[in-house]
Amino acid sequence: MKQAVVIFFLIGIWSASAPAQAIGEIGSSEVPGRSGADPTSARQLSQIRDELASLRDEYEQRLASLETQLEELQIQMLRGGTEEALPAPTTSASQSAYNTLNPSISVIGNFLVRGDSDRIFSPDGDRIDNNLNLREVEIDMRVPVDPFADAVLIASFESETPGNIEAGIEEGYINIKKLPFMPNPLGLRFKVGRFRPDFGRFNVLHTHDLPQSFRSMSTEEFLGEEGFIQQGVSAEFYVPKPWKGEDSLSAKLQIIDGGDIAVSPEANGRKAYLGKITWFNTFNGTHNLELGGSTYSHPGAEDKATTRLHAVDFMYKWKPFRQGEWKSYVLGGEVLFADPRPSSIDPGAPSGRPWGGSVFTQWQLDRRKYVGVRGDYTKSLSDSKKTRRGVTPYLSYYVSEFFRLRLNYEHRWSDILAEDGRDSVFLELSWIFGGHPPEPFWVNK
Repeated sequence: MKQAVVIFFLIGIWSASAPAQAIGEIGSSEVPGRSGADPTSARQLSQIRDELASLRDEYEQRLASLETQLEELQIQMLRGGTEEALPAPTTSASQSAYNTLNPSISVIGNFLVRGDSDRIFSPDGDRIDNNLNLREVEIDMRVPVDPFADAVLIASFESETPGNIEAGIEEGYINIKKLPFMPNPLGLRFKVGRFRPDFGRFNVLHTHDLPQSFRSMSTEEFLGEEGFIQQGVSAEFYVPKPWKGEDSLSAKLQIIDGGDIAVSPEANGRKAYLGKITWFNTFNGTHNLELGGSTYSHPGAEDKATTRLHAVDFMYKWKPFRQGEWKSYVLGGEVLFADPRPSSIDPGAPSGRPWGGSVFTQWQLDRRKYVGVRGDYTKSLSDSKKTRRGVTPYLSYYVSEFFRLRLNYEHRWSDILAEDGRDSVFLELSWIFGGHPPEPFWVNK
């Protein structure tokens, strides 16, 4: 580490003196074209330019060498290194060195109070209406493993029925940003482990990050009540554009375990494949628009056909310069549709294409208050002739970036009699302590 400091000191002295010397030489030279100029001035000026170019090339080479040495020192520190690379914890600098080995830890709590006009039962038959429930607690740990990769581990403690808590690993993966033995074409990055596949707009979000207290009806119908999570490998990269402009195209290709998703719950021993392409652009500095398209494919086995699910999503956000974090507007949503399938209620009935979607809009009133509404519509997977609809207005109040209150109201219209005409009110409290990750894109805190 001492060697690196000495090297940086020497290069700083050199970089400050060399350009000044070159500028002084240029200032002492006469400019061609003025009266009384030496005929050889043009050759001298050309020679000085060549010397400057040589100095620039040498500086770039030395800078690349220093970056390589710094990278090697970081690896040595993270692996333990020698006593010189990782000194005893007697100063604040050495304490910072030790902290690089420790993960950033966040604890997120989510408490829900609900009131319902009808009785509601969980899949296990337990009553879940009109209750108070610590719905979820997450422990989020993130750490840079080395200069090439970061790691994430999110342990969750979830409760659908008050008092019954299930523990599990919601996500645990490593982000590989680059490798020392291979180039990084098109910004290629890998994610390996257990994660939320990037399908549609909202599946990647955890419960406490949702703009409303619950996921949409279409998510519940096609992906599952909490979306879906799987083990696999994901590759993300930028797509070269055939046109000019400041917009960007990116793509993700993911290979994951099949099954454990509402549209295709059986694993059947086959891997599933997912692809997504996203276009993003900024207009006039205050308007952002993002469009995406996703496809999920799970090959069939024996008498079961291949399952395919597709999604189209969008997100628009306006945030003015002058009003900073005080004002913003968001409009977003997604549409999901599966391949045609026969009705499981009446196998002899004509096949149908189940589809559904949701759209929400949100306006920021001031620094702390956000008001919005979401609309849901979906066909039933078991019978495409049945539909489910709902509307959810909500108000979010951020006491601070660590504590949020949210009030939701939901009304449902449905061909499923058990939920038709249901009215529900939800009061949600979310809190975070520790070095928490950034807020979602619809929050300006």
